Amino acid sequence: MNHNRHSAPPGGTEGGKGWLRPLLVWVGLLVTLLLLFGFMVRPRPPENLIYPKTGQTGGETGGMDALAYLNHLRGEAGLGAFARSPELTRSAAAHADYLTDFPEDMHDENHPESRFFSGKELGDRVKKTGYQYLGAQENVSTVSNSEPVGKTLQQHLHLDGLMTAIYHRFSLLDANSDEAGIGYTVRNGNHAFVVNQGNSRANKRCGQTKHSEEDVEEYRSFYSSACQNGGIIYADEVDIAAPDYVAYPVGKRVATMFANETPNPLPDRKFSGNPVSIAFNEEGGDEIEMLSFELFKGKEKVGNTRILDAETDPNKLFTPYQFALFPLDPLAYDTEYRAVFRYAAISKEDGLAREKKVEWAFRTRKPNFDYFNLQGGENMAVQSGKPHYLRWPLSLCKGDCDNVSYSSYGDAELVIHESLPDGVVVSVKGSRGSGVRLAPEGKSIPESALLIQ
Repeated sequence: MNHNRHSAPPGGTEGGKGWLRPLLVWVGLLVTLLLLFGFMVRPRPPENLIYPKTGQTGGETGGMDALAYLNHLRGEAGLGAFARSPELTRSAAAHADYLTDFPEDMHDENHPESRFFSGKELGDRVKKTGYQYLGAQENVSTVSNSEPVGKTLQQHLHLDGLMTAIYHRFSLLDANSDEAGIGYTVRNGNHAFVVNQGNSRANKRCGQTKHSEEDVEEYRSFYSSACQNGGIIYADEVDIAAPDYVAYPVGKRVATMFANETPNPLPDRKFSGNPVSIAFNEEGGDEIEMLSFELFKGKEKVGNTRILDAETDPNKLFTPYQFALFPLDPLAYDTEYRAVFRYAAISKEDGLAREKKVEWAFRTRKPNFDYFNLQGGENMAVQSGKPHYLRWPLSLCKGDCDNVSYSSYGDAELVIHESLPDGVVVSVKGSRGSGVRLAPEGKSIPESALLIQ
């Protein structure tokens, strides 16, 4: 029997693979050294790294559409909800389309050549949709490059802004309006939000009435020039029962700041705190004489305020039944406040004055985004692409920390979403370890760093 025997080459292993073992040892050693080197040179987070505070969450209103949210605000103030009007919704939507091309036109449409033109004035636009009542009101808010939030929250923010604007607030809280339509359009970086509101009873009667001033019942109060067809409507057919007064703000999610309105109730200022207001029912039977109007933060009276009424309103839009107190500095976030309005109610019948007081409380909201309270020199931990609100003290900013100078390193890219008197809403996009250093422009505030984690 023959036996074949294979012997390994001298100094090797069977099959000629003896060289792999030392090679694998050297490769393993090299990988270990590279990992160790990478660990040693990897930038470690600064020891004083700070993390953002949590901003305002949507809560019970987060999923509401714009009309439902407006009705929530009216409900907090003790007013009835707006019904959704198809005609007013169409007129508001058409005007919102127009305003994304011509935001400066506000309540007018001065470009009839526009494909979105629907009528020069509000009355023309609602008439085009079939609305008969001439007492419709309109509130408009436009912004460019708005905050990085979804469509629903963006409309909530438009309403929050309108409710800090005192003339618009009085309109949106009108007790004699009971229906509305809302339009919202985003195009070419422009956002247009429009509320049209009216009185459903008056609109219905305008479509039915054939009265003229010659055949009215003289013992009944009536409105002339209220209908598209020139008809007369009686007050007792259309008026809505109103509360004795409407005080605002109320609730637990109140905005802290007022920054823009046309016309401007504070023409000498760029911003202020959210105004506190009270509007009395003009049909209540009394004349109102203000004795005092005060705002308290805890037990401390808020100083540096300005009070507007029919005499002191620079635009002469207040009625003798409307009063507002403006804190000239923004209110503090997430803080309880208490308003106290003392007045004399002077009877129209006997002329007697009775001193009375209205007192109400509210709580301000947190910022809309996760936020940092800064002094300068901080190292902030942020997530790539997530918006953050950077706030510096107003005492350092003097109200103009809305512009920043910055430098970036790595592949970090800074996006500025919104500028506010005490800071900016920004996001940083990039890979971990990249970042941005920034500071308010023209201020002696040290740079702070946003570090992507």
